[in-house]
Amino acid sequence: MLPTKEIFNILSRIEGRVGIYLEDLKSGETFTINPTLVFPSASTIKIPICITVLVHAEAGYFSLNNIIDIAPSNRVGGTGVLKELDSNLKLTIKDLTILMLILSDNIATNQLIDLVGIDSVNTFCKSLGMNNTILQRKMMDLEAARAGRDNFTTACDMGLLLKLLAQGRVINSTISATVINTMKRQQLRNKLPALLPAIPAYAPTPDKNEVAPGAVIVANKTGDLFHLQHDVGIFYLPNRVYVLAILMNELSSDLDGIDAISEISLAVYSALSNESNS
Repeated sequence: MLPTKEIFNILSRIEGRVGIYLEDLKSGETFTINPTLVFPSASTIKIPICITVLVHAEAGYFSLNNIIDIAPSNRVGGTGVLKELDSNLKLTIKDLTILMLILSDNIATNQLIDLVGIDSVNTFCKSLGMNNTILQRKMMDLEAARAGRDNFTTACDMGLLLKLLAQGRVINSTISATVINTMKRQQLRNKLPALLPAIPAYAPTPDKNEVAPGAVIVANKTGDLFHLQHDVGIFYLPNRVYVLAILMNELSSDLDGIDAISEISLAVYSALSNESNS
């Protein structure tokens, strides 16, 4: 049984707007709060950007092994590591997709948006049924955001994307697995995985989703802005898979949002792992 009472108790301690989508993919049981409420997507939009890149590569527009030059205009601040490295560093398209997902690198993201185009990302989202998810600007384009050209999504849209990824149904099983196996190597783990006995990405057989009793593999992607905290992920238990998307903004405290996301994640894990072991 999903821990609905515990989730409401945790949320009662914070101030802000919340959207949640939780689904146990084994039983089909779902729990939602404001599933279609639209939020600025922050960096969760990087998942569909990555998928669009993989689709273009599979179609033969380019190879993921191609070296790509980063335009000076795409060298922005915010999250990521490329801003700290030599601008002459040679990277492949595949390198940029990995940096975009596991370190939420904004420079890598902006270059990949140039590579495939904003319209292609939005076309992909619509084709999957993510009807309230839209990319309208690059990362750290604050002027565009102030003008209303922000990036948006919902808990329901992110939950759908995660579910279809877990089922191998985003384009095909190969692309779905590539995205999931990259997200399993996530370095930003202070929210959904923070309180869980999560297996590191380098543990034995993570690609097969083989999990020891009491443990969990987490494939997640965060989003962070001022007074906004998101995290969305797929969770692999020994005999169960579930998806959880939590979006929060207009928070009175970012720390409260981070703590609430990690506590909700623990409550869900505790409930479903007990069922897996019973």
